[in-house]
Amino acid sequence: MRPFGVIRPHSAQRGKIYTGVLPAVIAAAVAVGGCQVSAAGPGRGNPASGHTPAPSASSGQKATGGPRSAQDRAAAAAATGEGTAQGAKPSPCPPVPGQPTGGSPRIMIVGDSITSGSSGDYTWQYRLYQHLRADGVSPQMVGPHDWLYDNVTRADGDCSYADPRFERANDAHWGMALWEEETAIRAKVATYRPDYLLELLGLDDLFWFLKTQSQMASYLAGFIDQARAASPHIRIVLGIIPPDIHTQHSTTFAASIGAFNNTISATASQLSTTASPIAVAQDAAGFNVAADTWDGTHPNANGEVKIAAGFADTLARRFGLGTPYPTPFPVLPTGPLTQPRLTASAGGNPGSALLSWTLAPGASGYYVFLKDVTAGGTAFKRLPWPLTPTQSPWTAGLLTSGHTYDFRLQACKGNDCGAYSNVVSVTAS
Repeated sequence: MRPFGVIRPHSAQRGKIYTGVLPAVIAAAVAVGGCQVSAAGPGRGNPASGHTPAPSASSGQKATGGPRSAQDRAAAAAATGEGTAQGAKPSPCPPVPGQPTGGSPRIMIVGDSITSGSSGDYTWQYRLYQHLRADGVSPQMVGPHDWLYDNVTRADGDCSYADPRFERANDAHWGMALWEEETAIRAKVATYRPDYLLELLGLDDLFWFLKTQSQMASYLAGFIDQARAASPHIRIVLGIIPPDIHTQHSTTFAASIGAFNNTISATASQLSTTASPIAVAQDAAGFNVAADTWDGTHPNANGEVKIAAGFADTLARRFGLGTPYPTPFPVLPTGPLTQPRLTASAGGNPGSALLSWTLAPGASGYYVFLKDVTAGGTAFKRLPWPLTPTQSPWTAGLLTSGHTYDFRLQACKGNDCGAYSNVVSVTAS
């Protein structure tokens, strides 16, 4: 009996059988250190003087912790597989039947890709919103964005939420950094008038832009000052940066994140006032990189719950808004939820079959499972390498001519595999 079908790498010769040993197809998602990088700006000046100098020719030097050059940023975006945060703003996502609308209080969530989410996600914003609604709170979510980042096409403007029936407005996008939001937040608060500002920023500043701890402290204080300049009585919840694959692999980076998280707590304590209280969410509590992310950085469904719970607990205990998140946390399915639709036909060459499938939102790879029914196979065998979304249609080769095979696919987002396709039967040519 011939071995089961062979996965071939994507090429312009789509549909052609590849014969020989199994080639390595690169897994579609790799762990990334931060979120997408965006345009650099000047470093914050002396906080005592309140003066921010204009950028100089040397302001992009990495040794100073200043913003990276455009070339560095482009390289970083390419390395992470993330698109540019700049450019035309996508159109708002259309409303859906059953989507609720809120009243009060007004909440604006500020964050990077950890908060924004990508194709097929619920997002931790969704988890928090649904929790508050269950508590009888009808918040009005506000902000300039309401879409996801498409992690496959690397573009903003995707609307494929796992459940779009929630208030999706926010101030979060892939690549947002604290240093740039410090100067932007005043206008946004003035425009969207939030009663509560929930912030989770800083990973990109430290990983991509190499900001120093003193700069980070200054940016955070400036962010708070600017938000209050637009709304003197605003209530602020600062999030702690959760661990990721890089804090696990680099003691230096782990120390940098730890130091900034300490700064977040210290700043909240120092700058909180009766008129504009500041609290810190313990959103990193119990966060497990392997179990709670789909690529080592970005939260999956279980990670979303833990981040949302940290903010929900702080809103409840510090501000009396809603109740603490119920425990124990549920263990939720991860990976793409949408079932790919698989079709198959005999291939154009002996011992082959041609597979085509619809794409699942967020799925960066598809594993092929097959069994030789004619030979009495009862269990599916998974081929060792995932196919990429661009490989449909794909030819399974090295099959036994005249034998009937059952095929199915499993959609995966990074490290998390989820929904299976339907099973199809085909007789190899």
